[in-house]
Amino acid sequence: MKGSVLCMMGILATGAEAGCPQGQETFTSCQIAGHDTEVFVCFDNQTVTYSYGPIGGPADLTLSEPIERVNFEPWSGLGTAISESVTFFNQDYGYSVGGGFERPFSEEEMQRTQTRFGWVEVTENGERVASLECIPETVTYGFGGGLHDAKLAAGQTWDWVSKTWISDAVSSASMPILVTTRQYGVEFDCLPTSEFSLNGIRMSASLDALSTLGTPMATDETSFSDEPIDRLALTGASIDFSRGDLITMSATSPTWQMPSGLRVGLTRGEVVRILGRVPAGYTAISQDFTIPSCPEMPDANSADGYGKWFALIEFGQDKRVSKIALVTSAQ
Repeated sequence: MKGSVLCMMGILATGAEAGCPQGQETFTSCQIAGHDTEVFVCFDNQTVTYSYGPIGGPADLTLSEPIERVNFEPWSGLGTAISESVTFFNQDYGYSVGGGFERPFSEEEMQRTQTRFGWVEVTENGERVASLECIPETVTYGFGGGLHDAKLAAGQTWDWVSKTWISDAVSSASMPILVTTRQYGVEFDCLPTSEFSLNGIRMSASLDALSTLGTPMATDETSFSDEPIDRLALTGASIDFSRGDLITMSATSPTWQMPSGLRVGLTRGEVVRILGRVPAGYTAISQDFTIPSCPEMPDANSADGYGKWFALIEFGQDKRVSKIALVTSAQ
């Protein structure tokens, strides 16, 4: 049963044997305890691949990710063992493969045969549905260099706080995008109102101003105030109106972005880098951030503009932004 889960929702191989594609080297591999199956994670300077199937036979499942996007977690530097893992995602499923060995701490331990271990874990929507162990003597895993160096060569840096990789191309703003404001003696983090747009379409845009994009269609949904919602569906985004007023803009594609560069596909660490810090009330590993707009008036006790809009940034199980929604509080 567990073995079959490893192949669910996957991409079936075309008769290729489980193992490393030509030109790739092994990050880790092993035979699965209690099953006549084996798993391989292989890589070169562009691609990382996963294959699982019967020992010496055609792979039942193969997956691949570009070096830049693959979810590789390096060794933390802590504990009595060294281990690393790679996770591949396919629709709602995640396939995590890890390898490691016990660290020798004395000359006597160095003379002993190295104790190796490995595992395969499958999740569905972030919930574990299968956990398999490797037969220790079949584990291949080489710590140092390898996949870690390939990620560095691709222009990425590992961030221990968010547990994600940050592209060197995502630069920190000279001033933090997040602003701390005070309302009635309480401090809040907020975003400038200038950030509340997607590809230049501002939350203050009128229906008439967006007429060239198409005509909104009626939906079965209603706003918080039970008003009907009309939706303008675009490629990778949608804009909702209620009684002719724009109330929500949502993006599910990286082709749509906010003025600061916030967009779908960024890692949690990259989002925090652009914001300048983790929003108050959240951590660097939170599953979402909800950030209000800043007051438009300098008076610290004026509510004008504060919370007029909200930016909702959601992260998927791959630790990347899956959706950005800009929402008005006056629905």
